[in-house]
Amino acid sequence: MDRIYDWLLAAGYPREGVDWIRRHRLLVLVALAILAWLPVVLIVWLFLRLLG
Repeated sequence: MDRIYDWLLAAGYPREGVDWIRRHRLLVLVALAILAWLPVVLIVWLFLRLLG
């Protein structure tokens, strides 16, 4: 995770934002997991709707 924090800082992300991410690591991981699965769920839903 430290590499990600360093990369965010190098990319210009503010230090306050990185500190917030460090404090709320579980919340950030859950949000990223939801965002990763959202397109899959939408594609399956659209496919089932077209068949149905």
